[in-house]
Amino acid sequence: MNVLFTKNFSVTAAQLHALQGSRYAVWASHTDPGHGMLAAAAHTFLEPRGLLGDDYAAWLLDACVERGIELVIPGKERERLASWQERFAAAGVTLITPATEATQRHLERKDEFLHDWDTSILPIPRWTTFDSLASFDDAAATLREPGMRLCVKPARGIYASGFRVLMDTPDLKSFLGGELYQMSHAAARELFAQAAPRGTQGELPTMLLMHTLEGAERSVDCVAWQGELLRAVVRRKGGEGQQIEDRPDLLEAARQISARYGLSGIFNFQTKDGPDVEGRNRTPNMLEINARASGGLRYSLAAGVNFPLLLLDAATGVLDRAAIPPVQTGLRVAEEKVARIIHEQEAAV
Repeated sequence: MNVLFTKNFSVTAAQLHALQGSRYAVWASHTDPGHGMLAAAAHTFLEPRGLLGDDYAAWLLDACVERGIELVIPGKERERLASWQERFAAAGVTLITPATEATQRHLERKDEFLHDWDTSILPIPRWTTFDSLASFDDAAATLREPGMRLCVKPARGIYASGFRVLMDTPDLKSFLGGELYQMSHAAARELFAQAAPRGTQGELPTMLLMHTLEGAERSVDCVAWQGELLRAVVRRKGGEGQQIEDRPDLLEAARQISARYGLSGIFNFQTKDGPDVEGRNRTPNMLEINARASGGLRYSLAAGVNFPLLLLDAATGVLDRAAIPPVQTGLRVAEEKVARIIHEQEAAV
């Protein structure tokens, strides 16, 4: 069967490699002819630049019908494409989106997500929002506690863009050590003071201010189908590489998340350990859910779980749930970067 992975981050190449030798003929599309996704797929084509929303969805549907694509795992415009599933199905194309358009946008809006989150599944750190210097000052006054650092990040964003831990004073040791995710409280105030008034160009977007938890950080990669969790891999960050852990509590959280949001696809959630009743940093707190594959999925693939294959087999109705391999825990997994040739340059004469 022909399966297409549309424009996405370069880490998607790991999923394409994982499908080599399977019953699926792997296609990839992107606007950049030199992108790593295209290098990892047996069949490729270019996407037009600048198409968005329904215009992109209509183009994609035509492109799939023209090439005999039977399954699509979208990256670009996956939220809007969720509303096109019936039109794709009428043309004989199964479009796999992680949830409804509304649910995907809800999860992306971290402030809305935290407001709605069920803390009986996992607790969350104390937090609030701000969108100006004045509201930042008010938020900091509300959340400030002895011995507790604060951090900021945009309510909408990916990876660590805009994330900073706030320090009372500039820290020379951290600066010289290459710490990228710290800034002083005074520097943050100076930065937010530059924001234009609300409703004008250059305004400060909605930001989160929350307690910085000092315990272990984990990333949980999951694959689900129609609200049923198929497999999840818990990765503990820190040190050299990442540790694949056996955490039944976080696997249970993954099951509840899958069911709560009716997820179908590869998704990820992030946790950080905070204080328990004895004051030790060992209670996982929910930070965010991403209705997409994480940048670190390649680590979890090394734990014996073929995430894209499980997803495609579930979507096509051939998945034998009893035969799904167990997660290999207790591993420490490291990444090895390799170089590839994008194109050869003619030698100078």
